Amino acid sequence: MSTFAAAMDNSGKEAEAMALLAEAERKVKNSQSFFSGLFGGSSKIEEACEIYARAANMFKMAKNWSAAGNAFCQAAQLHLQLQSKHDAATCFVDAGNAFKKADPQEAINCLMRAIEIYTDMGRFTIAAKHHISIAEIYETELVDIEKAIAHYEQSADYYKGEESNSSANKCLLKVAGYAAQLEQYQKAIDIYEQVGTNAMDSPLLKYSAKDYFFKAALCHFCIDMLNAKLAVQKYEELFPAFSDSRECKLMKKLLEAHEEQNVDSYTEAVKEYDAISRLDQWLTTMLLRIKKTIQGDEEDLR
Repeated sequence: MSTFAAAMDNSGKEAEAMALLAEAERKVKNSQSFFSGLFGGSSKIEEACEIYARAANMFKMAKNWSAAGNAFCQAAQLHLQLQSKHDAATCFVDAGNAFKKADPQEAINCLMRAIEIYTDMGRFTIAAKHHISIAEIYETELVDIEKAIAHYEQSADYYKGEESNSSANKCLLKVAGYAAQLEQYQKAIDIYEQVGTNAMDSPLLKYSAKDYFFKAALCHFCIDMLNAKLAVQKYEELFPAFSDSRECKLMKKLLEAHEEQNVDSYTEAVKEYDAISRLDQWLTTMLLRIKKTIQGDEEDLR
């Protein structure tokens, strides 16, 4: 289909959606008349809900995301009027998903409305899922990491309350990663140690425990070297398999290089590790921060 044909097609869908909106509004108006009040105004409102949802889907097909979001919101408000909480929440979520493509802040507002309804109904697992969606909008669209952290924490809280520990841990690890980037090292350490200790006791997760202890040790190192040294000893006692890991060996080389104030051996140790296990963005950031403390000391000595 050519661009022109597609545009014509979209404008046709949009016109159809606008006609549906007008029809829904008429139904709502009629439901408020005296006679409708006597003879089943609520059925007219139910019909209006359906028509608003159809209009919203038409707007979606026409890629008019804001209009789709607004139509879903109208349907949600009417569902609330009818005391259909679950349907209202579903429409707020649909509205949020439409607004994501046009107005991230409005998407968050709609998802928060849905969360209020779900928590009120005791549906905490669904509420947690939508807190993650909000956190992701803050991460990618609005780039407000503090707010993303808050929503991941809330989500983890709800998951824990529902005994969904692996889902809670996924959210907590997001929190830890961001907390460390924002130099809230103690917060990150507490999470990595907690998740690492839990993983240690699970046959399935045992292998990942070393990664969490490694990340906790790096956060300690960002605070100060002695802290990191004591932490590595503690993790080795707690989890003997950590001693044999490449992560633990790297930590020991880095601590040694730092003690000797030797930037070259620090860089060499990181390169050796990176040749086998590629460093991700987070590890690179942390390792560079620690490296700067060596160079900083060197500059102070000049």
